Amino acid sequence: MAKSTLIEIVQLILSDSDGDEVNNVSDTIESAQCAEVIRSEFTIIADEFDLKMQETMTQLTATSTSTPTRMDRPEGFHSIETCWYDKRITAGADPNFQEVLWMDPERFLAMSFSLNASDSEVETLTLADSGHTLNFRNDRAPTYYTILEGYDEIYFDAYDTDLETNLQASKSLVKGVQRPTLALTNGATPDLPENLMVLLKNRARAMYFDLYKGGTTKEVDKRQRNSEVRSQRKKYITKQTQDERSGPNYGRK
Repeated sequence: MAKSTLIEIVQLILSDSDGDEVNNVSDTIESAQCAEVIRSEFTIIADEFDLKMQETMTQLTATSTSTPTRMDRPEGFHSIETCWYDKRITAGADPNFQEVLWMDPERFLAMSFSLNASDSEVETLTLADSGHTLNFRNDRAPTYYTILEGYDEIYFDAYDTDLETNLQASKSLVKGVQRPTLALTNGATPDLPENLMVLLKNRARAMYFDLYKGGTTKEVDKRQRNSEVRSQRKKYITKQTQDERSGPNYGRK
C-alpha cells in the first residue's frame, strides 16, 4: 500500500479540524503550521523507535582556511563507521582514497602536543570552545581523525598545503548512519513502517489540536492512545538487533 505524502496528511488533519482546503503545504498559515507539527512528530518517532538505521555514504563538510584540518559532520548524519580521504600526492593524479583511522581524543591531543609549532611543516589552530591550540602537519594527507569539543566537529591530524588550502569535501568520504528526515514539500513521504505511519498521523493530529485548536477531542485522544499501544506491540519491527549499536557512535573505534 502506498504511503501518505505530507500534503495528504496535512489535508487529512485540516479536514478533521474544519480548516481550509489546501493544495500545497504552504498555501495557508494553518497548512504550514500543520506541516511543521508533522515533521516535529516524525523526528520524535524516529528517535523513539531508533530509526537511525539507514546506512549510507556521504561527504564531510569542509570548513575554511582558518580551520584547515577541521571538517564538520553533515546534518542528520548520526554516526561515522569508516572515513576515507583522497591521498593523491599531485593535483593531476588519479583519486587515491585511503582510510583515515579513528583515534581517541586523548591520544590525538598527545600526538598534537608532541609536534613543534615552530617547525615549517607544522601549523596551529585554536579550538573555538576551549581556546586551546591544536598542532597539525601541513605536508601530507590526514592519517587520523577524532572528535573534539562539539559533536559535529571532526579534526584531522594533517593536510597537504601543496594541494589544498584546507581539507576538501570532494576528497572526503564517510560511511555511516543517516538519521531519517522529512522535507516540507508536498510529495515528501515519511520513511516509516505502516504501523508508525498511523502513529504519526494520530500524534500529529493530537498535537495540532492541542497547539492550534484549543485541545484534543476525546476521539482524537482515543485514536492516539490506541496507535501508541499498537506501535509498542510492533516495536520489534524497527528495533536494532542485540549485536548492533543502540546509541550514538562518535567515531570509529
